[in-house]
Amino acid sequence: MKMVIVTGANGFIGSTLINRLLMKNVFIVAIDINFKNCHLPEKSQIKKIEIGLDNIGSLLGIIPVGEYDAFYHFAWQGINGSDKADPDVQLKNIQMSINCAVVAKKIGCKKLLCAGTVAEQSVNSLTHLDIVNGGMIYGVAKHCTHLILETYCKHIGQEFVWMQFSNIYGPKNKTGNLISYTISQLKNNQEAAFGPSLQSYDFIYIDDLIEAIVRLGEYKTEQNVYFIGSGEPRILKEYLIEIGEKCGAQELIRIGKRPDDGIIYTMDMFDNTVLKDTIGDYISTTFSEGIKYTIENY
Repeated sequence: MKMVIVTGANGFIGSTLINRLLMKNVFIVAIDINFKNCHLPEKSQIKKIEIGLDNIGSLLGIIPVGEYDAFYHFAWQGINGSDKADPDVQLKNIQMSINCAVVAKKIGCKKLLCAGTVAEQSVNSLTHLDIVNGGMIYGVAKHCTHLILETYCKHIGQEFVWMQFSNIYGPKNKTGNLISYTISQLKNNQEAAFGPSLQSYDFIYIDDLIEAIVRLGEYKTEQNVYFIGSGEPRILKEYLIEIGEKCGAQELIRIGKRPDDGIIYTMDMFDNTVLKDTIGDYISTTFSEGIKYTIENY
């Protein structure tokens, strides 16, 4: 790859990807709503653009002319907090994702790659649930985005890849997801409370995720959907106990304190065989190694 576009460029995943691409001498158009507390270096290879994704005309007017190999779309409002359960916020995210597809097609970008989440799998549990937590709206919105984008991209002839991410962790991840919540609680000498935690689960270290993302941009892809995980899912309870042990605070891991949310994850949901067949083995960090480093450098 020689030229790429990255939205959500100042976020955890976007900035990590950009720093990796800089090592490969790639020119990057970095798009974010703002670059306050910027996580990106000052490099001539980076063109920073502060703009929202709701105005296609403005985007087309300020993206430098060039032959773009990949358009990575990570920008998403409402991944935690009250916005995660706000349908209006999540619907806006869907529209912004469609806008990215329109822009990618108009500028002749070779491939559009968008960030999904394993939380999309929660839709499979909807039929047997009478009550759900509001945060499930986020997973449903991602699922809907995938369906709309894949359909639309096939309609307009835009090469498209939906990257369904497993649960991501690393020292700089402060998004409030399961591992960052757990470590933050334990570091502050507070309880980390969970449900029964008997479901299948998977975590992937940020550097391994980025390696897969880069390769999906570089390699020929035959599929529209790839799950990016560790390839070694376990029972969630086992992960939580290990985090507690490595933090030296096993007694603060309170499994079973919260009720079961009823969402079912199965081992087959975390199968990364199709991805490995396409890009090869991209995992270099075991959970034990990655979580130890994350805790020490959090």
